[in-house]
Amino acid sequence: MSRPKPGSTYSLYRDLPSPFEEMSSSRKRVISSCIPCYTRKQKCSRECPCNHCVRRRCPEDCLYHPTTASTAGQETSPTTLPELRRLDTSRVKTRSVGNRLLGLRNEWTAFAESAAPVGLWSGSSLAEAFGYFEDSDSNTLALVQKLGLARRDTPYGSSTALFPESVEEVQRNIEHMPDRQILDFLVNYFVAEINWIDQLVHVPWFLEKYQAWWRVEQVKLVSEVDFAVLILRICSYSLQFLPSPGYTLDKIRGVLLADVRSMCDEAADNLEAISVAADGRGSLIRVQYLTFLGLRCQIEGITTAFLELLGRAIRVAQGIGMNNDVARSRHGMDEEDQEMERRAFCSLFVCDSLLSRQLDRIPFIPGFLCPESWPKLCPLENGAAGDRIESRAEAPDPFTERVLQARLANFWRGAGPVQGVEYDAIAAEERYGKFCREYLSELPPTFALLDPDETWDDQFPKLPMQRRLLHIAIYDSLCWNFRPLLLWKASALPAYKCVLLSSQKKALAAAALRSIDSVTQLHDLLGGCHTRLVGIVVSTFEAAVLLVHLCADPLLPRDCPQQHALQSSTLKVDPLQTSTHTVTRLRCLQAIQEALKRLRMLAEVSSMADIAARTLVQLLNKVPEGNAETTGVGIDGTVLISNQETENTSPTIATATLSQSGVTTATVGGGNWLTCDSGDLNSVGDFMEISGTVAVGDIGGWPSFGPSNMYSHNL
Repeated sequence: MSRPKPGSTYSLYRDLPSPFEEMSSSRKRVISSCIPCYTRKQKCSRECPCNHCVRRRCPEDCLYHPTTASTAGQETSPTTLPELRRLDTSRVKTRSVGNRLLGLRNEWTAFAESAAPVGLWSGSSLAEAFGYFEDSDSNTLALVQKLGLARRDTPYGSSTALFPESVEEVQRNIEHMPDRQILDFLVNYFVAEINWIDQLVHVPWFLEKYQAWWRVEQVKLVSEVDFAVLILRICSYSLQFLPSPGYTLDKIRGVLLADVRSMCDEAADNLEAISVAADGRGSLIRVQYLTFLGLRCQIEGITTAFLELLGRAIRVAQGIGMNNDVARSRHGMDEEDQEMERRAFCSLFVCDSLLSRQLDRIPFIPGFLCPESWPKLCPLENGAAGDRIESRAEAPDPFTERVLQARLANFWRGAGPVQGVEYDAIAAEERYGKFCREYLSELPPTFALLDPDETWDDQFPKLPMQRRLLHIAIYDSLCWNFRPLLLWKASALPAYKCVLLSSQKKALAAAALRSIDSVTQLHDLLGGCHTRLVGIVVSTFEAAVLLVHLCADPLLPRDCPQQHALQSSTLKVDPLQTSTHTVTRLRCLQAIQEALKRLRMLAEVSSMADIAARTLVQLLNKVPEGNAETTGVGIDGTVLISNQETENTSPTIATATLSQSGVTTATVGGGNWLTCDSGDLNSVGDFMEISGTVAVGDIGGWPSFGPSNMYSHNL
């Protein structure tokens, strides 16, 4: 008798109540604007999607309140019902993604358990029951195996076969994937424009497997299903960055970007459920596609879902021994695949460490990145430690930036402030000195903070952007080192500690200013476009909040006394030395205005940036309460700074008007020192304008899939 198999059709929102069930049936007036425009108080074109939702690159979120007729019982149009079921809230998005994946996994897991033969005890079942790591050489399971009850070891490269019913369902989902040409375009775009950010996949390795996957006639193995999910997750993640300055269309080969994203997500969810039910342990491919799904949630502003998916990816990575060279050698992996696992785990370690600092939480990966887990970079003297480039005749490895980020994470995990412990100014100063001696002084010349070696920038177009990413992470970590100072409730202090605290406040302001400057440089390298890169939004917001808090300090200097010129060797060891002596309230206010302007611009395409901009405006309105003249920020959001020039004794007033609509004007002594020109805030409508001379979905100009074209470009 054949066993019943799960249904093949799933609705993403089948278990969710209607978003309008709780709305009152007797409305005083009919709201004709879509929900996003109504929430943002924008004039809606009342189309589907409307003009503003198209500009925000979220046409699928263009929802309308039901009319009186529809709430009275009239049937809703079938074409609009799926759209009305989508909510523009993080809570519902997180719930829908989690419930869908959990429901699919439970359904297919029950089917797999009913189909699995009942046999004798095996080591893997003991590991599943007790949670033992199967490849350990020190736990109790290792002792059981040594006593003769060995588990059935599966050599590396072999994969679990799917059940016949699963094969049919997999084939149906593959048929609903976007066309091959659309996937080729998105994969090529990811490799050329996006992979440099997190480098979760090694390009030549991924492209080789990508082409091999398309040559498979019928998918029958779990590993093949996992790779299909990875392709779909990468494509869905890449769609978050489209349209872009290099591709301004809202379609790919005639298919709307929103429709392509929906097809990718639905097929990936179904295939992932089948794969997890067939093989609960996982693989490197599963680690990668879970992380890509989490990164997409982070871009959408669903950080809770991102943390859950990152935790899942790390648990899978630890379960298969990605952090253990002994496990890799035991599986019979070749050196290339071992290096792929080391690089993927290094990227997870960097992401986990960065989030633990930003969110002040315990990291998923405890301790340090062990020596055997360090990627082996040939252009470096010591790949495990990521030291200097051995010779300027050797090009830097594209993964060098990730290794340096991992070294940064390792340093702060060992020397960083302990959570829940009162701030110690002397210890913070010692940490900063140690950081300058042990980390900054060992940076390769290509990634130096001051006067970096730009020899390879022309041949590696993404190298300048990677350099800025590292610099942003460095300055953000310095802000994290001194930030508890602002929350410290200190009693009476001796004179020497007061001087030290004042110096550290200036160092904190200097680090925040440097962070905003690095973000500006990275944004300029990206063309100053409406990007959804999370690092730009988060670093801009956090640095601006620090500066707003520091501007409320009446001891923050209003002018900059002349200082003697510092030697270049001193600046390389202490990068904040020169900036500390130039910190003024005016400069901090200018940086805040720049940050707010950028956040307002990115708010067109990023919900995170929109929330950050609104919060920053509210902070500026609340800071001067009871002390408006001292802080120089008016209650109405107007920033007033009394700046006594060093060469001119007449007072100068710097005014920057802030409103809910953003920065309007800024003057110093009657002259403009910061303007918000309309040319600086180009409409996304013009940005996404479809040219009549460009064929929709034309990918003929993209480079080939050869590994030599993926990163290095010989000019």
